[in-house]
Amino acid sequence: MNCTRCGTEFPSGGVYCPVCGARRSELDRFVTEARDAAKKAISASVTALDRAADEVQPMVERVLTALQPAMDGIGKAVEPLAGVTARATKEVASAFKPVADETVRVARNVANRTAATVIPAFGKVAERTQAAARRIRDVARRRP
Repeated sequence: MNCTRCGTEFPSGGVYCPVCGARRSELDRFVTEARDAAKKAISASVTALDRAADEVQPMVERVLTALQPAMDGIGKAVEPLAGVTARATKEVASAFKPVADETVRVARNVANRTAATVIPAFGKVAERTQAAARRIRDVARRRP
């Protein structure tokens, strides 16, 4: 489940959001209330839409019957354009593929370089923090 305040995923069994500190129980209550309200709204909307569809359907059928000959003519006229559009779309996709592949390659390279730089730095920070904590414990033990 994600935190509704900031969107961060809760750690398994976590009570508080690790980013914004929101309590999970508050979020569960909020999600339940939002879900119930959404269900009620959807149910009312479906009922209203069903009623409107029943009223509108006969009119739509009469309009479609009247427009059918014109739609058939438009379909015949547009058919060549659809073929040209499909070919052009394939050409554009073919042209973009090498660029997309290169973008993915560069993004992976940047991610790998970033990880190679950041991971050792975090290790050093962890070591220094542990050493400082040991020094603080030692000082605290020596005090009467």
